[in-house]
Amino acid sequence: MRKTLFHVCAGLSTGALLLVAACGSSDDDDDAPPPPPQVASAPATPAAPPGQVMVTVAANSSPPGATVVGGGRNLGITPLSTEVPIPAPQPGQPPPTFAFTFALEGYQPATINAAPVNNTISITAALAPIVPAQAVGGDPSAGGDPGEADPGGGGGGGRTLNVRGGGGGPIYDYHTTTGSATVAQDCVIQSLRLQLSGTHSYYGDLHISLRDPGGASYSIARGGRENPFRTHSVRRAAGRQARGTWQLAIEDRLREDSGILRGWSMTITCR
Repeated sequence: MRKTLFHVCAGLSTGALLLVAACGSSDDDDDAPPPPPQVASAPATPAAPPGQVMVTVAANSSPPGATVVGGGRNLGITPLSTEVPIPAPQPGQPPPTFAFTFALEGYQPATINAAPVNNTISITAALAPIVPAQAVGGDPSAGGDPGEADPGGGGGGGRTLNVRGGGGGPIYDYHTTTGSATVAQDCVIQSLRLQLSGTHSYYGDLHISLRDPGGASYSIARGGRENPFRTHSVRRAAGRQARGTWQLAIEDRLREDSGILRGWSMTITCR
């Protein structure tokens, strides 16, 4: 534009002073003012997909450092706070309930079911350590046979095996808490007593069973009001072989109440 304007002005007569003065000006009429400085804006809160709302999930565990998985996604390591989308609640319907699983090496995994309150889900898991199954009885350091309380009894009859089970941990809605124990010796069972240690806020939720190494299952509790965390005599096990791995299962079949299996063991008398 400046070059074109210069050539036009050069051809004008000297009498056109006003026009020449205008042409000789060094101002650039096409120059635009500089743009205003850019101001950084704070990152926007992620928008929920259509038909969903964003909720805050705050998760803690004891001990901390557990990985939390919810809705099929890894939410992070406790303690954590994150935003996740969930289906929008329907009018007149209760808010949906979601399952969150806590996993930490050396501890039993725990799953907690929770529903949002004011678009927030706050959950805390108490993780129980994994206790390896082991036989308990005579003192190996003293030369005794592990699991044999009366090494002088002769033969197989009259021996008593005290076997401590491993596993256990939290008991919660629609979940089966399990444990296992191994008997390392041949033993035809004369009598078997099962000891359960734990608590639960509603015994009617619980169905408890014990499975022997041969696959036979013994029902220990089927709901009801009586406290199942006590000693049970498993009479149907008489005559069965004790050697092998035993499995304990505690099913919580109803909502709202929870508890914990702190430990379990078996006292087996051999024929």
